[in-house]
This record gives sequence, C-alpha cells and structure tokens, in this order.
Amino acid sequence: MAATKSSKAAVIAVLIAGIGGLAAAADGGRTVVNPQSQYPEGPVVDGGDVYYAEMGSDRVMRWDGATNTAVWSRPGCGPTSVARGTDGTLIVLCDIEQVLARIDKTGKTLAIIDRDSSGRRFLTPNASINDAHGGIYWSASGVFSPKAPVAGGVLYLAADGTLSRLADGIHYSNGVALSPDGKVLYVSEHLARRILAYDVAAEGTLSGTRVFLRLDDVVGKDPARGWEVGPDGLAMDHAGNLYIAEYGGGHIVVVGPDAKLKAVIGFPQPFTTAVALMDDDRKLFVTAPASYLDPKAEGAVYLVDNPLFPTN
Repeated sequence: MAATKSSKAAVIAVLIAGIGGLAAAADGGRTVVNPQSQYPEGPVVDGGDVYYAEMGSDRVMRWDGATNTAVWSRPGCGPTSVARGTDGTLIVLCDIEQVLARIDKTGKTLAIIDRDSSGRRFLTPNASINDAHGGIYWSASGVFSPKAPVAGGVLYLAADGTLSRLADGIHYSNGVALSPDGKVLYVSEHLARRILAYDVAAEGTLSGTRVFLRLDDVVGKDPARGWEVGPDGLAMDHAGNLYIAEYGGGHIVVVGPDAKLKAVIGFPQPFTTAVALMDDDRKLFVTAPASYLDPKAEGAVYLVDNPLFPTN
C-alpha cells in the first residue's frame, strides 16, 4: 500500500497465475491453509466452504477444508471482500474497479453494481458482513492517506437489491461486524485507530454513532508506529467478543463486549487484513498479506485455534 489505497490498488492490479495449495505445516494450532496467497482479504464462511478474495491476483478463492480453488476472476477488479448473496450467489467487493460484482459459485458474473440507489458512485469498496435478513453491510473507505479528505462510509445492500448509503464522515471505514443479536454494527475507522458502533434499527438503518474503543487504549501507544497501522477487518463471535485484524501490527486483537483485551494472536506477516469465525467459533480463518507494496509477495491464509474457545 502506498500513500493511498487507490495507489495500492493500482500497483496490485495485476493477474497472477497459480493456486495456493494446502500446507500441512502447523505451529501451535496455526495451520497454513494457503502459503502463496496474493494479498488475501475478506473471507466469508458459506456452509462447509470459505470464500476469500485475492486482491493481488484479481480473483476469488474457495477453500473446502482441504484444497484451494480459484472460482472467479475479473482483471482490474482488485477484490477485497466476499459476502453471501441471495439465491446461493456471492457478492464481491472490487476495490480497484470500485464496483460490486454478483457472481454464482461456478464463476459466472451475473451483475455489476456501480452506484447506490441515489445514483452515487462508490469510493473503494472494502469490507462486508451479512445480516440475518439477506442483506449486506459494507464499507466504502475513501482514500488511504492521513491527508486525504475524510470520505469513508457504510452502505447496505438489501435482499431486494436496494442499495442505500447509511453513514458517512468516517476516516477510512474498513472492517464491519454485527453483534450476535444484529442490533449493533461495528465499523473500523482505520486512520483514526478506533472502532465505531452504530445502533441498527429494525429496517436496517443506523443511528447512535459512538466510539466503542480506541485501539491505543488496548494495545498501547507507540510514537514510532506508522500512520498506515490500524484496525482492518472485524469479526464477532456468538458471545459478543470482537476480533480486530490490526493491519501493520501482525496480529488479531480480541476484546470482550466491554472492550477489554482478551487475547492477541500473532502471525509472521505484519499486514493481517481480515478474520472470519468458523461456525462453532473454535477456529479462525485469517488472511495475512506479507507486504503492502509488493503484490507478488507471497502472503498466507491460516486456520487458527481460537484461544477463547479451547478444543480440549
């Protein structure tokens, strides 16, 4: 990632061949699922499969528990997140192309969505989360630079295809997660190093914006920390614990419903981007690029034991 996510996107917009296979190596409950993943991001669990984006190779991957397979590719897309769509489809957020793609699981592109219901275009679609009503909350981040205008927002793609903009004025909106009851939406404000919380109304609208936590209050302040280091992808387990991928920190930070630290899970790659919980919360699926400058750098995808839910 250079001075802006758009410029990172421009660098990463290359199609890289090759499919990362399953690696048997494990390290204390951390198994490498794909050791050669080109800027992996945005996983979603769908039944027994996990779909995830490879921004560096413009494609969506499926991991079936044993094998990684490329299921969709679109040169220039720069995918950063995958969500479950209606009728067995998937919704792919294209950060570089700045569109949403609806695809089927055979890899066919069914539709390209390039603006919201008011006709407004998107600025760097980034992360997504499904709700219980067939809809998807997702972030349109703005430009990844501390000097850029604050232009991040949150949008909602309803099951009927209506696409509404629900929040604006976020300093690079990034990861999104829902509370177990679906009544609170959490949003990473990456460049402010904090997590915001919104009340979710019955019709899906957002209100009651507040700061849930400041990341420095959890992991400590570091005057030498680069401006690019901050909260990226989010996930929440059934007990209401929030999992925060700290981009540039090389770890997943886990906090409880009270925003107090519960665990830190480290990785060799510094640029952890996202985390998804498997259905029983006992395993974490984590995407970890190795570099934000080199799209060909071989990052990795992991399956990790959840320290909050030990298996024995």
